[in-house]
Amino acid sequence: MIKNIHKNYSLYPNFFFKLITILSLWFKKPSTNRKITILLIILSFIASIITYLVFTNSLPFFKTTPTIAITTISIDTILLLCLCFKVVRKIILTWVDRKKGTVGSKISTKFILTFALLVLIPTITLSIFSSLFFNISMKGWFNERVLRIAEQSNIIADAYYKEHLQSIKSDASTMGKEIDEEFNTIFLDLNKLNNFVYKQIKLRELTEAFIFRKGGVVLAKGGFTISTTPDVITGFELIEADKGDVVLISKRKDRVRALIKLQNIQNTYLSVGRFIDPQIIAQIQSVNDESMVYKKLYEQRNNIQTNFYMVFILISLLILLISILIGLLFADTLIRPITNLIKTSNQIKSGNLSVRVPQISTKDEMSLLIKTFNGMTDKLKTQRVELKKRERNAAWSDIARRIAHEIKNPLTPIQLSAEYLRSKSKNKEDKSYANTIISKVSTIENMVDEFSKFAKLPKPKFDNVNLNKLCSDLILFHKKSNKNINFISPNTKNGFIMNIDELQMSMAISNLIQNSVESINEHKTKNQKLIGKIKLSIYFKKNYVYIKIEDNGGGLPKNFPKNKILEPYITTKKNGTGLGLAIVLRIIEEHSGNFHIEDNKVGTSTIIELPRKQ
Repeated sequence: MIKNIHKNYSLYPNFFFKLITILSLWFKKPSTNRKITILLIILSFIASIITYLVFTNSLPFFKTTPTIAITTISIDTILLLCLCFKVVRKIILTWVDRKKGTVGSKISTKFILTFALLVLIPTITLSIFSSLFFNISMKGWFNERVLRIAEQSNIIADAYYKEHLQSIKSDASTMGKEIDEEFNTIFLDLNKLNNFVYKQIKLRELTEAFIFRKGGVVLAKGGFTISTTPDVITGFELIEADKGDVVLISKRKDRVRALIKLQNIQNTYLSVGRFIDPQIIAQIQSVNDESMVYKKLYEQRNNIQTNFYMVFILISLLILLISILIGLLFADTLIRPITNLIKTSNQIKSGNLSVRVPQISTKDEMSLLIKTFNGMTDKLKTQRVELKKRERNAAWSDIARRIAHEIKNPLTPIQLSAEYLRSKSKNKEDKSYANTIISKVSTIENMVDEFSKFAKLPKPKFDNVNLNKLCSDLILFHKKSNKNINFISPNTKNGFIMNIDELQMSMAISNLIQNSVESINEHKTKNQKLIGKIKLSIYFKKNYVYIKIEDNGGGLPKNFPKNKILEPYITTKKNGTGLGLAIVLRIIEEHSGNFHIEDNKVGTSTIIELPRKQ
């Protein structure tokens, strides 16, 4: 039966491989409850094997004793109760979750029922048929016919031995009578007596014969014997022989001997013996022993059956609960990712795109599904952010267009009026007021120009442009305008052609350089000894081109959220519009690139990331 089970399971190597993989993953996880469950399963499995070895008396180095057997059954019972508790607890928890309507409880119930049935049906079927086969085997071994055969074999063996005993007694009696009848002829000459003994041994196929007096003196002997005297004969045996009976005196298992007193010769005895095949004697003894053992087992057959069924039921229950518990753990392993998917989907449905399904370690379709689902969620979140950003930019563009339209129209007459008043006014105070009006109008015009750029930024017109030359020219322009700042461009001399909009990319890079210039100048008011430095470098990494601009200015304000600085109308400058970086971001996004701002220990770094092929 055990061999058949092993043969059936050997057909499923993938099942065992997957089982070992899942067990190793379970032990890596921090769940104490799961580790206890696995430990119980392993201990129960080991206990089942030990129980089998104990009750078949197959333990190495140990002989089964009642103490060992009782201890083993006690351990099995404790493990059985622990397994039963774990199974019942799991079922109750699942039932409670189902009543509460917990997410995943319904599918969990289906899986648990399915696995439980898959385990219960073959286990119960196997147990029933094993019990039937054992019962049939017991009836075949222990029946009256076999008992009669054993008893008859014992009778035959005893009869064989008794026949030899009867034969030696008969030979001793007959030989003694012949010696008594021919006393006058053979006892007068010892040679004749020895010849007579020799002939009798040969005639009766005896092994040995002795004629001796009561004191132990041998008168004649013959046959296969080494000693000059017969084996030790007790006084009790001589007394029995004096009564006229033939006495069996065999002290060895390989022969039979008989003793008789000669009637016509005073205090004289005859001892004869015959060999018996030792193998036959051993077989007779073996038949007797086996017959006694079988008879004892036959009398105890009911106790044997009871003990077997008790141990069999105990081991079957252990194996059954182990199988159910493993099935429940497998079901739990399959259900948990599905439950996590359902919970995460509900949270995403409510608008939370930050949640993710915990990734599982197995490399199967479920792991791929979770990975794909999380990737889809990331993409949804990115698209949602981009959509919000586009909606916000569109709204700001509309506002900027309206502001530019509404403000720009009255600015010209205000400026002209202020210039007229300044030219006609002779009072210095009035001229000062006029100058203030003209200055503020100029500031508003610059702001309106920024609004216009943000609102009416055209689609890029791509063309092949030497990126190194473009950056070099911009550095040269700003270097002439800001002689107090040290400009460094280590790798802008080489030529690298990029498919970009030259005007828009120039505007973006120039805005970033101008921001660095303004940051240095502002920081210089606090630190007069500051020597301003701006470094522009171009480098390549995989399929991207990076333009990095570093300065040693004041950097970003502390506790300023980096995710807000690129939004329109968010600025850290006193007189800024908050549109410069927003315009840079739009230009770079139109070029399918990325834009990053990093706050260094000293100053700020801005990085433009552009794909090499667009």
